[in-house]
Amino acid sequence: MQIIEEVRKTGAKRVLLQLPEGLKTRATAIMSELHSNSIECVLSADPVYGACDIPVNEAKQLNCDLIVHVGHNKFYRDAEQGFPVLYLPYFIDIELGEIDFSAIEEERIGLLTNIQHMKLLNEVKVKLEKSGKRALIGGQVLGCWYVNAEKIAESIDAFLFIGSGKFHPLGIESKKIYNLDLERMEIEDITDDVKKIEKLRYGRIMKAKAAQSFAILVTLKTGQHMLLGSADDLKKKIEAKGKKAFILSMDEITNERLMGIRCDAFINTACPRIADAHWDKPFINAQDLDTVLE
Repeated sequence: MQIIEEVRKTGAKRVLLQLPEGLKTRATAIMSELHSNSIECVLSADPVYGACDIPVNEAKQLNCDLIVHVGHNKFYRDAEQGFPVLYLPYFIDIELGEIDFSAIEEERIGLLTNIQHMKLLNEVKVKLEKSGKRALIGGQVLGCWYVNAEKIAESIDAFLFIGSGKFHPLGIESKKIYNLDLERMEIEDITDDVKKIEKLRYGRIMKAKAAQSFAILVTLKTGQHMLLGSADDLKKKIEAKGKKAFILSMDEITNERLMGIRCDAFINTACPRIADAHWDKPFINAQDLDTVLE
């Protein structure tokens, strides 16, 4: 088992195992294998939202000397805070078969995916070019990070995301975007879905303009901690406009946990995709504050 070999290389004796929801069915088997190889293991059973969500404090409290994070590669900013983390991406083997690309109208197509399906990019490129298109591989994107899409945007007419679900590609706004759903093996134009999210964003901004008091939300998740801006700077900016501002710290930001907070609007400094969830009050990302305060 690869995980045993990789952990042994680190010299760790006690590890905290972290798995995304879809892989938790394998947790006890992995733990048994680690134990049988004289490696103590504790499972972090809380939800994990990606490589931005590394439970450093939990590992320290449980006297672990390594976090084994399965399912993602290293986040683009520091999510470890000096604690050793072993990243083990999980790749899914899928037989593509025949794909009908007729739904794609454009000629030059940029290919994107998530870490689990990176191995499929070359195969999709070959199939797409056989159908008469030109394909350019962009690579991996995250729900909050689209640098690989931006790098090729000027060289393509549309994007094709390969994966399951729409979470990752819905943040891409620069070009028309198609989704190859690997569960149904069908291609769908999701450009309107992207526009709908952007419309909802502007709706939240307009509602927040009437707010006189703001709660600034800071998550304790290391990779997401003030990802979108400094809470102190945002507070000063709001107060300079004669409005009230409060800073709230929490691990997981949800509508239910904020229901008792008396304020007119929330400002998110954590994962930008949190704003796409349901909120009873106006909820904006930090980068939209200047527009709200105009």
